[in-house]
Amino acid sequence: MKAFVIACLLIFAGVIFASSPVRSDEFQQRAAKIAEYKKWLDALGPQGSHYWMRLDARQRPHRLYLGEGFYSADLQSQEHFVNTFSNYLAGHPDKFMLIDLFDVNTNKPIGEYGFGGFKLYGVSLRTANGPQK
Repeated sequence: MKAFVIACLLIFAGVIFASSPVRSDEFQQRAAKIAEYKKWLDALGPQGSHYWMRLDARQRPHRLYLGEGFYSADLQSQEHFVNTFSNYLAGHPDKFMLIDLFDVNTNKPIGEYGFGGFKLYGVSLRTANGPQK
């Protein structure tokens, strides 16, 4: 019986340690994907297309302040941007972070990204002319 238990433990240990390189490779792939997200988001940030202007991470959910580039984009591009930003904040391509969306000029909430997905509060806020004041 002792030999059987030892054999099972050795087989179990072999399976666990044999899959370790796969795990480290998976972490490298995730890190590369998050780095790709960061590069893309930086291009859309304050020095880029002005989709977002700043992030307030002191509160939960995070507050993302959106700029003029976000308002001039179509709804599908807006959703893709917020989805990618959420993945980036979570630090994992398959996980999400809750985000409250705010207008940078008025500091008022305009939408959210959470368990129900992407949601803008007012249809008039999605116009190409920017937020209404």
